[in-house]
Amino acid sequence: MSNICTVIAIFTPMPEHADSIRAMLLLITPMVHEEAGCEFYTLNEDVEGRLIYVEAWSTRQHWIDHMEEPTVKQILAGVEGKLQKEVEVYELYNVPAGTSGKGSLAQATPTA
Repeated sequence: MSNICTVIAIFTPMPEHADSIRAMLLLITPMVHEEAGCEFYTLNEDVEGRLIYVEAWSTRQHWIDHMEEPTVKQILAGVEGKLQKEVEVYELYNVPAGTSGKGSLAQATPTA
C-alpha cells in the first residue's frame, strides 16, 4: 500500500450555483498547489455537473494539515447553502497492480 494519501472530494452544486462554485474552486486551486505536501490537486467535472477534486498528498498528515488551511475554510464558506448534498470525501491509498506506471494514480515520489 502506498504512503501517498489520495483524496476524492465531490461537490454536487445546485444548478443555479454551479458556475459560481466552479469559478471559486478555479481561483483557489493554484493556492492549494503551493501547500506543503501537495503532489497534485486537480478539479474535474463529470457529465452530471458534479465538481470533483482528485488530490494526492505526500502523507496523510499533509492532507490533515491541508484541511486546516484557509483555502479549505474559504471553499467550505463559498459552498455553504449552495450544494444539493454534503461534500463527499474519500481517503484512498493505492494498491499498485499491473504495468508499472499504469496501475497507480499517484506516481510521484513523496516529498515528505
